Amino acid sequence: MSRRKRSGLPPWLLLLILLLAAGGGWLALRQGGGETSFRTVEDLDPHLYYESANSLRGNTYRIDAEIDASLGNSASKGRLFSVTLKKPVGATPPVILPVLVPPSLGSLTIQKGQHYLMKVKVVDGGLLEVQQAAKP
Repeated sequence: MSRRKRSGLPPWLLLLILLLAAGGGWLALRQGGGETSFRTVEDLDPHLYYESANSLRGNTYRIDAEIDASLGNSASKGRLFSVTLKKPVGATPPVILPVLVPPSLGSLTIQKGQHYLMKVKVVDGGLLEVQQAAKP
């Protein structure tokens, strides 16, 4: 009896194709991770923040900011910076806000003039604490 010739892909080739597809999907998700993780977060309204920052306590917002200056550094509390909003909601003059980068984000190297997308939380006293930051 003669054997039928198999038609189809060899198993090793099928495995290689699956691995390449999984790797490509992982890379695509990873590259978009910086900005897309902030996609569902509301933009901070600077007018509302200036009027009553303490009433916003506990809320999380997104800011598109450029580092203006370093205002202070504490090993236990973190680094305090002033930032200028790049695209303020409904504002024409430059808007400058204070942000605190906690020690948990110590690996983040921040220098004057750098542009960041930040996810910030309004904490006690109306201070903006950075939860995540990524360069656009």
